[in-house]
Amino acid sequence: MRINPFSSLGTNNPTEQVLNAFVAARTPVYIVGGAVRDHVLGISALPVTNDYSSQATGVLTTDLDLILAGPVLPLARRVADQLGWAFYPLDMERDMARLICTGADGQRLVCDVAALRGPLHADLLARDFTANALALEISLDGPAQLIDVCGGSADIEARRLCRITADSLRSDPARLLRAVRLGAQLGFTIEQETRAQIKANAATILDTSVERVRDELWKLLDTACPRAGIEELRTLGLLAPLLPEVEAMQGIDQSPPHHLDVYHHSLLVMDYAAELRDWLRGGPGPADASLAQVLRLWTDPLRAHFTDQIASGHDRAGWLVWHGLFHDTGKPGSRSLGRKDGVQRVRFFGHEGLSATLAAQRVAALHFSRREVLLAQGVAKAHMRPREARSKRATFRFFRDTGNDATGHLTGLDVILQAIADRQATGFERGAPWHGFLQVMENLLAYVFTRPAGHQMPLVDGHTLMNHLGLAPGPTVGRLLRTLAEAQAVGELSTTQEALALAEKLMTCSSQTTGHDSSL
Repeated sequence: MRINPFSSLGTNNPTEQVLNAFVAARTPVYIVGGAVRDHVLGISALPVTNDYSSQATGVLTTDLDLILAGPVLPLARRVADQLGWAFYPLDMERDMARLICTGADGQRLVCDVAALRGPLHADLLARDFTANALALEISLDGPAQLIDVCGGSADIEARRLCRITADSLRSDPARLLRAVRLGAQLGFTIEQETRAQIKANAATILDTSVERVRDELWKLLDTACPRAGIEELRTLGLLAPLLPEVEAMQGIDQSPPHHLDVYHHSLLVMDYAAELRDWLRGGPGPADASLAQVLRLWTDPLRAHFTDQIASGHDRAGWLVWHGLFHDTGKPGSRSLGRKDGVQRVRFFGHEGLSATLAAQRVAALHFSRREVLLAQGVAKAHMRPREARSKRATFRFFRDTGNDATGHLTGLDVILQAIADRQATGFERGAPWHGFLQVMENLLAYVFTRPAGHQMPLVDGHTLMNHLGLAPGPTVGRLLRTLAEAQAVGELSTTQEALALAEKLMTCSSQTTGHDSSL
């Protein structure tokens, strides 16, 4: 299959710049892997024109894999210096390098370059799936040539994910998980023999490095329909070894207003969370008109909060889906039966704390960052709190207790949006209870985004309080300060004198009682 050469030389586009630089220095250059596949699919484009890709977007790829005759490392360093890109030697022994450019628009292009080791077809046949075993040969003296050694073009056209050989999956267990991720990402169906081998070898996924598992799971849950990805993991036997606390939620029934068991409820929460995630990243608003109206008031500050990159490539918006997955993992371990108004009901007392522990353990085991562990733990622990914040005092306590992270971001905002996704997945009706819930969420958001500057400055500090009351440093001072801060937040105090008067009253009441005074 013939492809026209570069549409223009000397362009300012980074993708074309780096290709031009390598082609000018050494030909042929082979573009391989996902960039070629996505070009054929029309997901992203390479800087060549062709007559076979389907409705190419015109958006050039930002992830290139190149193969050319070695030695590669010195050439890659020269190209990086020529273009002003960052250069990283990936593997000295295998002669592999990475070049990274961040464009004027903030878009990052990653170009991995490797030396050709033996015949090109051998390299292609050693890859994972036929759709990824395509190469595009680029040279200066002729049109580009598509190389397809195992029918990848036909499988792409059929939207089918197929192993190249039985050894393709056996040689690298990470490919078992990648099959699910690519299927979800591309909308491909996994071919039956490939499915059978994944299912038979599911337990070997634990032989893969934690970091590779983590990255594949992040990409899987970052797809348009994360619920389908988790269900595919379960069907293929991969969910139990990868996320056993999620697998354990199956068949755990719940009382009304829930209409699904814990597992299927959590999957539905994930899909509503994905809708919020996509809106926060600039996509269309939620399908529910009432919810969209509430969120529209705070679009800019919410997007500013949720585009925060907690770790490289992981934003707060993306973590909403993970919160949906983990928020009820404590329910299987806290299930009990009780009666209310003569009707037996399923209860899950304390499941929030257990969910927080399980979420933190799993996120840490997957080698996410410390900030991500704390976020997952904090959201799971507080996920029931927003619906209870129906007064100024409860609102203050909610944001006080959820707190700020190390960068000053309010964790309470993450909890609120997780609670919205959770509520949407609970029951079928969207009548008065739903609108009442939305009013509470709107009040919480208004509390955060309309507070005047300096509203949280305390009227008295610990030193002033100790001097005025003759107190020594200790827990009593801390309890007094928290009580005064709450009274100030709900409008009961406005001056230092009022704060000190309330502190005196609290101390007097405390001295007149025996035991611990809960007001302090």
